[in-house]
Amino acid sequence: MPSDSLTPDDRARVAKSVLKNNLQLKAGEQVVIEAWTHTLPWAVAFAREARRMGASPLVPYEDEAAFWDSVDAGEERVLGKAAAHEWAALGKTDVYIHMWGPGDRVRLRALPAARRDRLFAFNNGWYEAARKAGVRGARLELGRPYPTLAKAYDVDEQVWVDQLVKSTLEDPRAIARRGAPIAKALTQGKKLRIRDDRGSDLTLGLLRKPAKSEYGRSDPAERKKPFSSLFYLPAGSLRVPLDMGVADGTLVGNRTNYYEDGVASGGTFHFEKGKLTEATFEHGGDRFDADFKTGGKGRDRPGQLGIGLNSALHDTPQMEDRELGAVMVSVGQSSFYGGPNKSPFFGWLISAGATLEVDGKPLPLGT
Repeated sequence: MPSDSLTPDDRARVAKSVLKNNLQLKAGEQVVIEAWTHTLPWAVAFAREARRMGASPLVPYEDEAAFWDSVDAGEERVLGKAAAHEWAALGKTDVYIHMWGPGDRVRLRALPAARRDRLFAFNNGWYEAARKAGVRGARLELGRPYPTLAKAYDVDEQVWVDQLVKSTLEDPRAIARRGAPIAKALTQGKKLRIRDDRGSDLTLGLLRKPAKSEYGRSDPAERKKPFSSLFYLPAGSLRVPLDMGVADGTLVGNRTNYYEDGVASGGTFHFEKGKLTEATFEHGGDRFDADFKTGGKGRDRPGQLGIGLNSALHDTPQMEDRELGAVMVSVGQSSFYGGPNKSPFFGWLISAGATLEVDGKPLPLGT
């Protein structure tokens, strides 16, 4: 794989940064580093750096070929069964490093939904066990690049990896400094206006709900919530729910929408009186349309606003909303962020480089 061109020193630098700056690992702590075939070099680097910091690492390993051999044999119920010895280890774990597996996400996505559900039936139980143990962990996008997915996204895998390396090294304190004034304005404001030179001019309503921030450090209060033991790296995002009844104007996207196994691009949303009246894409719009059909009540109403804060990202797969200056507007689901929209649908567009006004006052995004 192209990512093998990274040197051991490159990997060591990232591992040291994540363990020290993001997870604040302490001597004597117990660290679990989840590894798959494609992420084993990263796991080795994290284990070595953990030992150098006086911690004790454990590396559970899953072989990609063996996993798919079991899937082909119809053994997904065995693969998805909660493992008592893994749960026991989790109960003694302080820090957890997750990297995506299996590597072939395209092949995984091609499986029927029922089979995927059986493969990961342990998921809810894992998160509950991690929450009870007080685990602080990180989910690293460095494990996502894979040849089949790079092909589906039509991106250069090495460029993708390089962006993830640089953006994972972003100082969480710098990200937090960028985000703090934006979060304050979004929490206190009522009306939001987004404009850019591509034709966007959209007015939205804010609910004065606290902004959910991902600055790249584990929050003890957040870890007590369901499914919140792991935070994402690269970090750099703010999310707030939107008023379902306020949306007028147009948003023109200039970043790719990266789905689990493909893309959409060239999107435009038109809103009138709080409702999405038209959504068009130059490429890949069938993905939006298919999910929209089954989105139920609220699918055509404003959902979330996202602001990107990471200066090392640029139209990066699955991280497009974290690019510094990126403004994401979604329709559908917002209840996860304290909003009223309970639709299961999540459809989004991103305008990077837009200007933002909150209650008529400019809000700088790109510094």
